[in-house]
Amino acid sequence: MRSRVLLVALVAVLAAGCTSDPSDPGARPTRTPDPLQQPAPFAAGAQAPAGWTTTQCADLRSRRNTGMATRFAVPPTFSWSYRDDGTCSFGASFARELAVSVGPMHSLRHVKETDVDPFVGTAGDDHLEDVSYAADVPVYGDRRGEHLEYYCYCDGQDLDVRVVQADGVRVQWTTPHGRSKDEDDYRAVTDTLALLRSGTSTCSARGLDRSAAYDPPIPQTESIDNAGDGCHLYLQPGRNSLQRYAEVVPEPRRTLEQLAAALRRNRHVAGAEVSGDRLTWRYVERGTTWRGVTVERDGVQVTWSATPRLWRQEADVYRAFVSSVRLLPQ
Repeated sequence: MRSRVLLVALVAVLAAGCTSDPSDPGARPTRTPDPLQQPAPFAAGAQAPAGWTTTQCADLRSRRNTGMATRFAVPPTFSWSYRDDGTCSFGASFARELAVSVGPMHSLRHVKETDVDPFVGTAGDDHLEDVSYAADVPVYGDRRGEHLEYYCYCDGQDLDVRVVQADGVRVQWTTPHGRSKDEDDYRAVTDTLALLRSGTSTCSARGLDRSAAYDPPIPQTESIDNAGDGCHLYLQPGRNSLQRYAEVVPEPRRTLEQLAAALRRNRHVAGAEVSGDRLTWRYVERGTTWRGVTVERDGVQVTWSATPRLWRQEADVYRAFVSSVRLLPQ
């Protein structure tokens, strides 16, 4: 289990450092961590291959937000799974995963020494082998950085893990051990990677070639999931209810009238009505009323759901969010 957590930590933990409590006589001393590598914008070294979708992932952190976004091409066999803080994650077939992170982060040498080396040669679910590390090597096209690679026996899964990093951007590429590492796809992802100053993300629906661009509201956006037809934004405050959310759906399969009909079948919903390009409804949950609005324009449906109090507080945030959404050209 610890090695699986370790695998995830390499993706998600960008700026956390380990310290010991000086008041604890049994605490192990830790060396002073290396200075955090800060993100620095850079251009892509190549264009996306034909038939690939280019995605853009904005930094979602409410604190110490970099104001930057990663942009890169995604292999056609991959679909995105979630976005959280500064990380975008994608998956394909079993054990084939891609994660791209941006933010202040430790060097991969530090990661190797603190999170990888202690688990080399252990038994069971802590088993890591074949660790290799190199600095000052090409990682994103001709852009030079660090390269860390190792084998991981993670909760019964035999995985090969490759991590590269430069200019505050980290890419993790995971493949099944002993099988194809999809080198051509990996190279296309890293060659097309760019870091730019932007708060814009893109949303691609499953099975569609069209994508929408939008600006996730900060600090309201906690994380973003692939919701099948589009992108589901978990919003805060109010995250304890599933009715606190926003959605972006490019080229929607259901009309506003069809959405309204489905809502009317829910016993918690009242007042589901369509007027022009707008669907509104109320959802009552354990004494709390949530007001939902879905607007459809220019080939995209945009939804926002909040309590009346939050609607009053976030009126400007909502308007800016809706205004930011646009369908991208094919």
